[in-house]
Amino acid sequence: MRRSSSTARAQGRHHASLRGSLTSVLAALLAVCLVVLTGCSAIPEKGPVGVIPAAQGEADADAPAFSPEGPAPGAAPERILRDFITAGTGAGDGYSVARQFLTRDLAQTWKPEERIVLFRSDPRVEKRETEGVYQIQLETTGTVDARGLRTDSAVPATETLGVRMEQVNGEWRIAEVPDGIMIAQSAAQDLLISHSLYFYSSNYRFWVPDARWFVRRTGVTARIVSAMLAGPAPYLQGSVTSAFPEGVTLARDSVPITSGTASVELSSEILKNATDLGLQQMDQQLQVNLLGLNDVTSVEMTSGQRIELGAPSPELVVPELTPDVGGEQVAVAQGELVRVRNGAIVPIEGLAPLADVAPRDPATSVSGSAYAFLNADATALYVTAPGSEARDVVRGNALTQPSFDPENWVWTSRVTEGRSEVLAIPPGGTEANASVLAAGWLGDRNVKELRVSRDGSRALVVTDRDGTSEVLLAGITRSAEGAPQSLTTPLALPTTGAIDTAVWAGQSTIAASSTGANEEATPVILQLDGEQEEMAALDGVLAISAGSDAEDTFYAQAGTTLYKRIGNSWVDEQLDVRDPAFPG
Repeated sequence: MRRSSSTARAQGRHHASLRGSLTSVLAALLAVCLVVLTGCSAIPEKGPVGVIPAAQGEADADAPAFSPEGPAPGAAPERILRDFITAGTGAGDGYSVARQFLTRDLAQTWKPEERIVLFRSDPRVEKRETEGVYQIQLETTGTVDARGLRTDSAVPATETLGVRMEQVNGEWRIAEVPDGIMIAQSAAQDLLISHSLYFYSSNYRFWVPDARWFVRRTGVTARIVSAMLAGPAPYLQGSVTSAFPEGVTLARDSVPITSGTASVELSSEILKNATDLGLQQMDQQLQVNLLGLNDVTSVEMTSGQRIELGAPSPELVVPELTPDVGGEQVAVAQGELVRVRNGAIVPIEGLAPLADVAPRDPATSVSGSAYAFLNADATALYVTAPGSEARDVVRGNALTQPSFDPENWVWTSRVTEGRSEVLAIPPGGTEANASVLAAGWLGDRNVKELRVSRDGSRALVVTDRDGTSEVLLAGITRSAEGAPQSLTTPLALPTTGAIDTAVWAGQSTIAASSTGANEEATPVILQLDGEQEEMAALDGVLAISAGSDAEDTFYAQAGTTLYKRIGNSWVDEQLDVRDPAFPG
């Protein structure tokens, strides 16, 4: 969903600011909650129309109280279908109004949130030749499936839904229609809520976000917990882990919230072979997934009775929610690697001269103890460190800018026999012991950019396929020893226009742009939940960089100078550097 107006940009900045505030709150609360092994949170979200009273003691994100009307007496089939679509906006009482448009049998089996179709323009209803058979034609912009996974279309598409109607006591009713509801794109922001599920990285050191969308209604807490228990999105499967054993489900369809305490009743499988450490990891994961939901101030797990977590395990680790990469960048100035710090160029102490290699596209580890870069024609990758000579570790054609993961593996891609391949070089290693990752989906895609997330669980890949840009997210699978093995089938982030480069700007945010010395670029901020925000245009963008967020640490190199994002404008830092990069 592209937003380019000044209002949309302001909303985007507000959302980014809110996400930053939530990150700080969540991190602080997790640290406090871990001491007592209980969860604490209270971050309200306001509904734009009204509030549906919570049922069964469950208070969730405030639900907009839309009040659609039921079937009009004597209404023609076409009107029944159009009013049924409108009635899908009323989630109250189990979509009771929408079910009035259905026959008795269908009303009992219809699953409204099995699939949500987002559309623009008015739906078109057409009668077919067969009596009682109709079609609903929609210009769609995306869908949300039963797991809350949203798929947006880069350009609107068309979808046709078949419907069969019959008369019940002289009134037309819907006898057959696909499960799901249809929501106008313009109403989606009011009717749907975005929420990140969190899973552990494979080494339990980081929380990895998994963006989902749910109908904003009473009962959404239970849906969020159920989605978490069902596991990560397909592109993250194998690259992240859940503390909850496979097969564990909610024992009932609600999560009662009493005096701020969310009581999560789980099936008996949770106690099978459970250890104190395992239960504490489950509790910790449940906390981070429910923090931020309205009215929740603590969380308890039950299975028939309250689950005792035992004494805090010494092996329990508090994962990082938002890895901080600091405010310094590495860049190239006058043929040498330098640091960019507080608006100044600072030499890197102890680093051997590199002018003879003509370094470009540098990277640095989060600790700042190691550096990597390419030579002038991108045919060799070097690694170095203060007090050490630069080592040539990989050769190849069209090498991409290197990227460090949290374990100091260095990542790049190259073209071999006309196809791109992804490599990860272990600390102190060379091409001889590098991992060549399995990624059959690359096919004929040409990799232009490869950046590993700061949690080490995901790869951001910019590709070109038949002249079309793609921004892809793939999960990274690793061996038990932590060696990278493969890239999962990726998630595509919808974009419009050419994208040549992209970087991480936090855990759920990506900055992307086209590049070209003689071209105007419009950098864009992409959120994993599908939101986008266009930045002000800038001439001659050659590279971009971003730290832990896109609000305060987003830079663009245009020509031979560095520009910093301030609001929606670019400010010339008047620094003669190129190829800037934050750690990672």
